[in-house]
Amino acid sequence: MRQARSQFHQWDPLRVYVSVTKAKSSLFSLRFFGQEVAELVVGDRNVTLRLSKQHNKNNVKWFRSTLDTGNYDWSGQEAREFREHFKKLALSERGRPLVKMIEHRIESKFIQEMLKGSGKFGVPGLEIQPVTIAGCPLQLPVPISASGKEPKEDHGHIDILARHRGKDDRTRLSVWELKKPHTYGRPASQAYIYAATLLYILRQTKRGPAWYRLFGYRSSIPKRLEIEAVVGVTSDQEKKFIQEETELGRSTSFQIEGDSIQLYAAYYEEKDQSIELEHDPFRESP
Repeated sequence: MRQARSQFHQWDPLRVYVSVTKAKSSLFSLRFFGQEVAELVVGDRNVTLRLSKQHNKNNVKWFRSTLDTGNYDWSGQEAREFREHFKKLALSERGRPLVKMIEHRIESKFIQEMLKGSGKFGVPGLEIQPVTIAGCPLQLPVPISASGKEPKEDHGHIDILARHRGKDDRTRLSVWELKKPHTYGRPASQAYIYAATLLYILRQTKRGPAWYRLFGYRSSIPKRLEIEAVVGVTSDQEKKFIQEETELGRSTSFQIEGDSIQLYAAYYEEKDQSIELEHDPFRESP
């Protein structure tokens, strides 16, 4: 994947993501504020912009793009015009374009904040990075879906998987569940379910140690793991988070066979080109 990624440049505001399934075929997901608009296919000597019928349908509907279904040379005229279209759209929409799922736009901005070297989210000293492959955010599938009222065996995915270095200098895996502005649902339960599923993958499957290395760790899995389950919502949802946190505390164990899950809330505000947090979500409450 690193070799394939070195074959092309990323052009803002289009961003390149990696999924586990597509990575095996040197396929990259090309996204505009989190919504997939095409795929990049890396061959032996060329990089191709691939638009499926579904890509074309969505691009016309949401972004007024005119490039038809097909395969195009990434360095060719059609691909240049495709990139320019989305660049102009981002400028005209002031960094808040209408996408199919607003959560995707929020997720994209969260990832870009995490990728910054310093000054992330406007919080001094916050050290957090998304898990990446070849510099591209990893879209991590899990075999449990938490989108309904109860977890079920199905295709699920973690919004953002990150590594957070705490004040104690320990680096923990951080599972983020994000909601669009001024909405809630049950994100604390979802974040908990995905964190518990991640613990199961690391502890109970043969590939656990390989996954741990893929997440950016060079050491073996420690005897005690602490996974952070982080809810990203706007501050007007604080009461709902506190209520759900209390309910979870009554019905759910946050200690799992020597490992633990820690629940946090990240109260955010969306800006035109960024995301700001009210405070460091990992700091101790005053």
